[in-house]
Amino acid sequence: MFNLLKMHFEVHSLVVVSMKQKRTPVYLVDDEQVALALYKTVLERHGITDLLLFPEAEEVLPQISRTGCSLILLDLHMPHVSGQEILKQVKIDYPEIPVIVITADEAVDTAVDCMKLGAFDYLTKPVERNRLWASVRHALEIAELQREVGSLSRRIKSGKLTNPDAFAEIITDSESMKSIFGYIEAVAASPKPILVTGESGTGKELIAKVIHSASLRKGPFVPVNVSGLDDTMFSDTLFGHTRGAYTGADSERKGLVEKASDGTLFLDEIGDLTQNSQVKLLRLLQEGEYYPLGTDQVRLSTARVVAATNADLQDKQEQGAFRKDLFFRLIAHHIEVPPLRERFEDLPLLVDHFLDRAAAELKKSKPTVPKELYILLETYGFPGNVREVQSLLFDTLSTQKGDAFPLAPIKNYLDKRRGSVGANLSAAPSIHPRISFSGMFPTLLEVEDFLIAEALKKTHGNQSLAAQLLGVNQSTLSRRQKQKKGTLE
Repeated sequence: MFNLLKMHFEVHSLVVVSMKQKRTPVYLVDDEQVALALYKTVLERHGITDLLLFPEAEEVLPQISRTGCSLILLDLHMPHVSGQEILKQVKIDYPEIPVIVITADEAVDTAVDCMKLGAFDYLTKPVERNRLWASVRHALEIAELQREVGSLSRRIKSGKLTNPDAFAEIITDSESMKSIFGYIEAVAASPKPILVTGESGTGKELIAKVIHSASLRKGPFVPVNVSGLDDTMFSDTLFGHTRGAYTGADSERKGLVEKASDGTLFLDEIGDLTQNSQVKLLRLLQEGEYYPLGTDQVRLSTARVVAATNADLQDKQEQGAFRKDLFFRLIAHHIEVPPLRERFEDLPLLVDHFLDRAAAELKKSKPTVPKELYILLETYGFPGNVREVQSLLFDTLSTQKGDAFPLAPIKNYLDKRRGSVGANLSAAPSIHPRISFSGMFPTLLEVEDFLIAEALKKTHGNQSLAAQLLGVNQSTLSRRQKQKKGTLE
């Protein structure tokens, strides 16, 4: 469990993106110019350039009120105002700001006192560069996580969206989808990756676009389907190449990572990546670094990664087909898009939306939809989800003659799907319903009564549709119901 938590909380240089966006600087407080220069060099090497240097500590607190602050590196022994005084006051006025104390004093009592006052970490001079950066990035990650948790909590309590326009493209009235919207707003500004999972056709790319829109990032949304890319193609597509990197590389080419600078890189079908490509992606996520083909000069990425898959990554890990460390990098934030069969309250909205689009594209008048259509659609599990609804309605409207909505193509489509292997009217192909019993075994008549009652319930009492579900003629069902009624009387 410790290793899992460590993997989840370990920060990488993509935290830099968050710092740039929020415009809250890191404060370097030390009366030694050599020390300030060292801290500045280390942080800038990792992409943190929004820095304020303080050789005198008394300016720190007034400056925080003016510009805000993400982190303070604080020397303990300062002239005029001691580092301990600054630390104590910061933790009183700005408890959310992490403070890393740096001093030449190696006394254990001093370190204990600082930690009691609320210091995030305690480093002794001379500070080793890697140790300094490890402490800084950990502090930034924890602070970012705390902000996200607070934001998510406030969002859930309020039930309102700050930027509802970002979600305008998603047609829904589902409470489960509204909960996802609240989560998206809470994590949209985070620099960490987001993994979007869900069945095919649920709208994962649309969710990724919404994440980008809600993040207010200045850069573009850059999508790429990584399925089918071999290792070389993956590197060339994402990282680009220099001139002469390989035969035919006559000019330099920018990769999609660079094109997505300060924006969002959307990696679809992430579950299909080869092992070698997974290693390269892991480095990008972990270090924020990549190498274009043909050069050993490292480049820094400022793109936020959103990945999507309809594959079971847990299962792929067990099979050894997907790296566990990459999985835990990707799942820093996770969105599971529900299948359409779990939010059928959206069907009327989706039907109306897609018929509007279909009528406009096909240059036809929009037909009046009979209520029977919704009952008919709700008897089907839609394994293809929203995409299947769209395709079905477009195809149906193309056969329309006159103003009446043609139900026959819908019924024919569902009949064919009923007969296809693995398809059924109440669930996706991946779900295989079974009837099981405990205790006394039911009679055939009892099972028949149960199935008829369920079919009528699902079709809102429509005997014609219920008969289709049961695979019998309507006259047979009607006769069976009359017989049952006569028996009861």
